[in-house]
Amino acid sequence: MSQRIFDDDFQNLCDTLENLIHGPEVDARYLEDELDQRIDELKKLLDVPPKNDAARKKLTTLKLELDGQEYQINDQFAQEATQISDDYNLDELAAAKLLIKGQQQQEQLDRTPSQSATFIFHTRRKNLLDAIRLILSYVADNRVEGRARGVLDAAVEKLLAAENGGPTFTDRCISAMSAVRESVRQLREKERHMYTLQLALDQSKKEDMELQLRFLRSQHELLSSIVFYLVKLRSGDTADIADLKRLLGVLRDVESNDCFMVHLILPLVSYISTLCGTESPILFTQAFELHKEIIKDYNEAPWKIRTLQAGMLVWWLTEFNGLCNDAEDVAGASYIRDVATPMKTAFRDGGMEFIMALTSDIGSPVPLNSAKEGILQVVLQNRVPPMTDTVALLPEFRDLMLSQVEAFVESFITNMAEILKEVKNKEEDDILIGQKTIDFELERFFLIVHFVYHGRPDSGIEFWSDPESQLYGFLGFAAQTPTPLMEATFSYMMASISQGPDCAVAAHKFLLDESAPGIQRIRKISYVNWNYVFKQLQTYVEQLIKEQSALTVAPGYKPTPAAPAAPSVESALALTLDGHLRLASQLITDSPAARQWILEENRGLRFMALLFSLLNRLPNATLLDSIFSALSALLTDKSAEMSNFIWDSLDAWVMGSEPPPNESVISHSTTLSRYPSSATEKFDVIINDIHAAEAFVRLLGKLVEPPADTLDLKDSLPFAEIFGGQNRITGMEPYTDVIMESIFANTPALDAEPAANPDQPEGPLNLVARNQHQKFRPAMQLACLQFIYICLASFNEDLLSMAHKNLSIDGGIRASSLEVYTKLHPFGRVMEHILSQKSVTVFFEILHKGTDQLLGYIDPPPPVVETIQYTIMILNLAIQMQPTYTRVVKPFLSQSQGNRRNPVKGNGFTGLEKAVSCNLQAIVDLGLYVGARQPEIVLESISLLEKFNICEELVASADATTFVQYSKRNRVLGVIEQSEDSRRIIFNFLHQWDRSLGPEEPFVLKMPILRFIEQTLTAQPNEYSLAHFILGFGYDPKDGICLSTAPGGIGSGSSILHHIMEGAQTNESELQSPNFLRHLCEFKNTCYSILYGLWKSPATSGEILHVLRANKFFFQGFTGETMITQEILWEDAKIEPSMRFLKEGSYAFCNFIRRRTALLEYTALEIRQIARQGASTMLQSYLSTLNGLTIVSPEERVTNVHILDLLDFLEFPLPESLNEPKRTFFADCNILAFRDDSTGIPLFNYELCASYLDIKQNELIGQRRIADDQLAAVIAEKKQILALLFAQNQLLQCRAARFDCLKAWSTLIRIMLEDCEMEEMPKALFILQSLQTILPKLEMYSTEDIYSAEVLSSLALALISHTKFDPATIGVGKGSDLAADRLYQLFRVSLRAVQSPLATPKLRENFYNVALQYLTGMATLYGDKVGPETRRYNTQTIRSSGERLLEVLCNDAYAGDGALKVISLLLLEALAALGAEDQSTYVVDVLVRQNFLVVLIDSIKNIGSELQNAVNAEARDFMVAAFKAATAFLFRIAQTRPGATQVFDAGLFVALRDCQLFSVDPDLGLVFIGLDVANALTTYYDLLLHILRVVVTVVLSRGHQNMQTLDAARKFLLDNREVATTVFKRHAGIGGDRTDGVRELQRLAECFVLLFSLTEDW
Repeated sequence: MSQRIFDDDFQNLCDTLENLIHGPEVDARYLEDELDQRIDELKKLLDVPPKNDAARKKLTTLKLELDGQEYQINDQFAQEATQISDDYNLDELAAAKLLIKGQQQQEQLDRTPSQSATFIFHTRRKNLLDAIRLILSYVADNRVEGRARGVLDAAVEKLLAAENGGPTFTDRCISAMSAVRESVRQLREKERHMYTLQLALDQSKKEDMELQLRFLRSQHELLSSIVFYLVKLRSGDTADIADLKRLLGVLRDVESNDCFMVHLILPLVSYISTLCGTESPILFTQAFELHKEIIKDYNEAPWKIRTLQAGMLVWWLTEFNGLCNDAEDVAGASYIRDVATPMKTAFRDGGMEFIMALTSDIGSPVPLNSAKEGILQVVLQNRVPPMTDTVALLPEFRDLMLSQVEAFVESFITNMAEILKEVKNKEEDDILIGQKTIDFELERFFLIVHFVYHGRPDSGIEFWSDPESQLYGFLGFAAQTPTPLMEATFSYMMASISQGPDCAVAAHKFLLDESAPGIQRIRKISYVNWNYVFKQLQTYVEQLIKEQSALTVAPGYKPTPAAPAAPSVESALALTLDGHLRLASQLITDSPAARQWILEENRGLRFMALLFSLLNRLPNATLLDSIFSALSALLTDKSAEMSNFIWDSLDAWVMGSEPPPNESVISHSTTLSRYPSSATEKFDVIINDIHAAEAFVRLLGKLVEPPADTLDLKDSLPFAEIFGGQNRITGMEPYTDVIMESIFANTPALDAEPAANPDQPEGPLNLVARNQHQKFRPAMQLACLQFIYICLASFNEDLLSMAHKNLSIDGGIRASSLEVYTKLHPFGRVMEHILSQKSVTVFFEILHKGTDQLLGYIDPPPPVVETIQYTIMILNLAIQMQPTYTRVVKPFLSQSQGNRRNPVKGNGFTGLEKAVSCNLQAIVDLGLYVGARQPEIVLESISLLEKFNICEELVASADATTFVQYSKRNRVLGVIEQSEDSRRIIFNFLHQWDRSLGPEEPFVLKMPILRFIEQTLTAQPNEYSLAHFILGFGYDPKDGICLSTAPGGIGSGSSILHHIMEGAQTNESELQSPNFLRHLCEFKNTCYSILYGLWKSPATSGEILHVLRANKFFFQGFTGETMITQEILWEDAKIEPSMRFLKEGSYAFCNFIRRRTALLEYTALEIRQIARQGASTMLQSYLSTLNGLTIVSPEERVTNVHILDLLDFLEFPLPESLNEPKRTFFADCNILAFRDDSTGIPLFNYELCASYLDIKQNELIGQRRIADDQLAAVIAEKKQILALLFAQNQLLQCRAARFDCLKAWSTLIRIMLEDCEMEEMPKALFILQSLQTILPKLEMYSTEDIYSAEVLSSLALALISHTKFDPATIGVGKGSDLAADRLYQLFRVSLRAVQSPLATPKLRENFYNVALQYLTGMATLYGDKVGPETRRYNTQTIRSSGERLLEVLCNDAYAGDGALKVISLLLLEALAALGAEDQSTYVVDVLVRQNFLVVLIDSIKNIGSELQNAVNAEARDFMVAAFKAATAFLFRIAQTRPGATQVFDAGLFVALRDCQLFSVDPDLGLVFIGLDVANALTTYYDLLLHILRVVVTVVLSRGHQNMQTLDAARKFLLDNREVATTVFKRHAGIGGDRTDGVRELQRLAECFVLLFSLTEDW
């Protein structure tokens, strides 16, 4: 689907048409409506209203009325509109309208209004032409069926209908092509004019002109395709001789071999094929007359490019001869005169050479795997230069052009058989007479076939499908190759038409059949088949042996200064062998049958022996690339045995047999001195030849690549463990060093093209050579990068992780031990090279240069694309594996190899982040790659940006001297903000978000963008980061993070943040059924997660809440919320405690619940913010929505889910854990070692555990600890274990998500009660409904899920705290009874829940509070009016709870910490009060039996020391509060005679005697606790008052007749007379000022007076 960048009236039509084939189903009626609306505009083609004086005069008035709207313009606007009008010969008012639209789109397009207008103008034209092309192509190729086909047929009929005898649509298209070329000419003339006047073009203008040129080129290409389809449709006005002549006339004046010329060739050759086809619309006589005109024109009016004219003549003659063969009456036509002779003339003038060059330019790029192919092309293409702008051709156009060349090939073989035979016979005669009388036309034709079918697997099936066909017969004819050059080109042709499995099988059978159809055995003529290929290899080896023997120096011979010449590199036999090896490589690669045939019996050994014999005897780089390529082919689907054999053979050739020298320094060598001199020489030969070096690197890449059967664990070495041990250090280090140091590090030098002679213009040969040279660097770098990537990706760092967990794995891996694996694997050496200065420089140079190469073309060359992709992939993988290398592998290698290991040359970095910090431009380049058209590069770039943005080295604040105004921000952000491409990077993210890769992959690009932003925000939540910049935030030095109003910013109205907010409102389920899908739930949850991070951060909370509020995010979220029911499916699975749900649906469920959690937390935060701002009206609207009714407007109201209904997820229970299956074979495996709780949830590392179990399985098999028939049981047990681990992980995540959502829901309910202004009755009703919702869960979770019970108990406490105990709410009546019943039920649940063995201190504290508030509230409600029945009802509830309740209370009251101790004492007091009012001694009796009173009173005496030893003020406050609560409880108990007796008997006065509280200086108070004097006295008197109240109450309750009590009281007063005296003095103001500020002094003095009066001791 086209990528929408702006609103265009033809964009929707193009999208609809593309969806007919590649997208979702399109409604034919909708398509019909679209076409009806646009058909008139489509018929206009590129016509626009021309300039006119009236419009220009109106523009000068500076007042415009366009589309019913008035505009007041200025002079600058009028000038820009006039310039647009002049540039495009456009009506001035239309230009003004276009400029206005440019102003509206300038922010989104990141251009000036004038440039935006130009962009919109050309894009509209491009979309218009693309729509016409799609319509015609669908009809011409019969690609659409049904009603849509009828709609398209009708549209074509309307398009082609000529009006009033005017020009045909085809003629208008050809005229439009001329107009486009004229625009190109004017644009280039304008550029040349500015250079002539030395007017410098700024970068923006250069880009603008280049963009216009691309648009014009694209329009010309589309017009060419349109004419092609018009001809193919054979409409009445298309197959016209006049149009053919017109195209010939246009080509006559073409001066350069560029894409515009190719655009003209396509419709021309389609006319030729149509007019000369079997269903030609013209008579033969008409065709013959046209033929004579073409021949006459060729002889008398040569074109500016003669080879182009000759090529078109060859094409015409080929098709015309076919017409002659099919015509019944060819009177007047002569084959010799009209076909054969002109064809020879066209051959002589370069016709076949032109077609070969054209095919080479438009065909798939040939990989750099043969030096001979380049030489062949130079030999056969010496008059036609290569096309200058090949990359400008779009793939669709290439396919059309190649289809025409395919048709030409088939026609030439069919129609020109006599010419082919004549050419071949002539070449045979030339061999006999020993001179050249004919050019290499047959060889050129072979290469045409080669270029057409190369890179298109199974496209050549027409050659093989019918053995009786002329195409198959042609192969038999061509297999008779009398010359080496013909033999080589035939092999190339065969290799191309053999690509693909089907074609390769057919070609293999062809080469096996020595008597193929069409072959007539002729003496001295070779026949290419498998036997012949082997024979040629053997012959060449023998020739080399013979020639090298002749060069052997005889004893005593004195050599002359001139050394004898070695065999010529370009010898005839070497040329043919190159072709044979390429053909063999192709078949071995694509055909398993051919590969098996080659390797079976002794044939494989013979073949490889021949290859290595060639290697051993080649005097230079001749055929090295071909041999290496053949060896690489043999490694297709390789086995370890085959790989080791080639390794050993290759190493023997490279290293030779001589031992490593003790001291050897080779000054000219680029390799290391520790290797034998033979190795140094071989390496030098390889690296000095670009083709050999590239093929050598690819061979090593295939050797390092793990076999298919080891990819699961990647636990094997790419070579035998003794590899190389006889001659050097074991391993492949020499090869790695050569590739990294000598080849990869020097690839930038390959950009230096051969120097041109300034005195002579470059001819075609120079241009061809230069064109081939441009492939060198990307091809070589790609080979090296693939090798590097394989070395990294084939290393399993998980094995080291297992060893770090003390797990034994040596017995189960393919390497002999983990130590050997770590030591010999190329990973360590390659990582060392990656961190070297040289390699880093190459990596970053590739990234930087690639921005122009990749982003500058619509369809860049594949090597360029792959080079950039592999570079980013390597950096991604390297930074990911870097910790393993630096912490484990590097120290181990240094320790194990010591001085024997050669260090990498040059400076190195400690880590990739250090390298990037010195090359920050790489960050900008990655940001630019986010805008690439290749999804793979986009994804890798975003991933690497993410890693860089969470790296501390790179996100550290930039040096103030470097980024003065950005000194508080990180370096990554600083370099991007300083870049002129900063806005472009933002728009790259925007465009990729809008981009769709098809209906099946809607979130392929969105999710990586979201993860990048999420991870970056997590790493830097409170600092301005790249994520904030991409989202659309700005930074103000004074105010910090703010909303940016720049293009792409939040303030502009179009930003990534807006897209994320929109994504957060998407539907998570299928439209047809309530089936929540994994990818939709994950996408929406990630959007919420990013918003959550923003509103949680203090740096962005205010800004993001403002934006969300402005976009009514809360209302959209709640109105779209879905309740969870039993009918809802999660990836087709229902919520239930089953393995199916945990395996399939749990992931979607978790994401759904996490997303809801974020919505609830946002709502709570938003309500609190609005309440603080005093926005009561908005608060009421929020409250209404939460209660299930959203007020859209006074007239419109929408029902939505109620907040209390969102506890629905608790209705579906999930087990706490799963039962582990019985382990028999894996009983000794420590599965718990793979548990990781770094995320807060103890999850198993599933992938690592699966690898470990695979290793243990291999160990069982390798050590023969299981029988063969037990293997199935082992695998089944392993699957059971892994299924359990996966399910357990999902279960834990579901429970965690559910718990977080419960906390968020509870928090929101509390905030609603605290901050929302509710009337009393609605609030009471809401509280009762909330209690009704949570009570069943509260009671259940108290014994099952204690942490959820804690959350619900906190909410219950909040609910009862906001309950108003008054008669209006809890009085008499049905509603009031219901309220009382709900509260009583809560009270009863609280008493039961605290007795749960799972109850935590926090849970008990909450329930104590609930019970206390209930008892206090009910007592306040009824007061003295409460009847004995009500009191007895509560007392019975307490009694029915059992003594266990009071036991727990007593334990917490004595041993509890902080608030728990205080609240438990307060509840005991309330229970005692209730018992006293009901005249029940149950509570006191139980406390006595529990010995609680003794323990509690005994704790009073330690209050002084405890306060003195308190660690902080908070602890002291809790001690004071606990003391007060304890004395209050004793006070309550002592108010009855039995209770007072129990308090007295528990040792009250004994404890007071030992209490340090009365030993404190009463004039100073408790100064030791760190308080000032006033607070010290206040606290002191307060404590004295509480204890004195207990004493007085005991004395009063026991009565004056109880002498024991009175005596104890008198003794107490006597002991503390000083304290009493001081209190009285202070109260009376004696000895100082009266202490009126101490408010408890009055009551304390009164208590002392009362106690003295009771004891009559004064």
